[in-house]
Amino acid sequence: MADPPTDISPFKWSVSLPYFDNNDPLINIPTKAMIHASQDIIKENMTSKVVGVGRQFVVKYGRGLDLIEGQNAIWVATHTGIRVPKIYALYEDSEDEIKYIIMERLPGTTLEEAWPSISHAQKEIVCVKLRDIMQELRALPSPGGYCSLDKRPLPDGLIHFEGIHEDPSIISGGPFATEQDLNRAILQRAATFHEHLKGKAKFYERVFPEVFINHPPTFSHGDFQRKNIMVNFLESGVEVALIDWESAAWWPSYYDYSTALFGCHRFADDWHHWLEKVLDPCLKEAPWVLMLINELYY
Repeated sequence: MADPPTDISPFKWSVSLPYFDNNDPLINIPTKAMIHASQDIIKENMTSKVVGVGRQFVVKYGRGLDLIEGQNAIWVATHTGIRVPKIYALYEDSEDEIKYIIMERLPGTTLEEAWPSISHAQKEIVCVKLRDIMQELRALPSPGGYCSLDKRPLPDGLIHFEGIHEDPSIISGGPFATEQDLNRAILQRAATFHEHLKGKAKFYERVFPEVFINHPPTFSHGDFQRKNIMVNFLESGVEVALIDWESAAWWPSYYDYSTALFGCHRFADDWHHWLEKVLDPCLKEAPWVLMLINELYY
């Protein structure tokens, strides 16, 4: 892993928008026409689409996209030695309100695709590298509390924090000065927007102060699953990179492990075992997080 830059001031935040990397005159950023004409569809959902454009670019675009994903990637690349996709452009088209993240197309494949066929020794190497990556990420200091870059609200994740509710008594996404403030917001919004949880809210109010306490704000990827880990096996070793930074923020220290465990789904293979070599287990907190996620979204 490359040495991180020496200036890691927590107050040197995200790039301003729109953003275009003009450092390399040989880079020809793909046009809107090229992007929309691409048949190399990598992923698609209701709010965004990810396509490949030639051998060099991957583009994520859509009206529901949040450009903070690209800002997070730039910030991590600037403040650490962690491999992330290089961001070439971040902008919103003023005519159709579609947002674009134009980024480097990394070599290799996702760890999710590679996992069934790699050896025990290769898993060891990958997980050692991943632990180094996550330790470096978790060392990034918070600007103050639980928040996103620039002390913005937390992104959608464990609970939908998007927007400021018209009722001023409904707590938004922060930033939160204390874990207790964050807990209160999670419970309030869960009970407000999920009718079936109203009766259980009092139970959670008793439990949360016992379980979710003394977890400092820790910079977390927010969606640490194998589908968001790129691996490229070479004769000299393996390159490891993290992609999809839309949920990254200073979450409580249990967050990455607990949500990663949720990503194990049916625990059909041994990833949950290797996950504990990458992230310190949070065995007290994870079952509660998994239960809350299941009640909120399923």
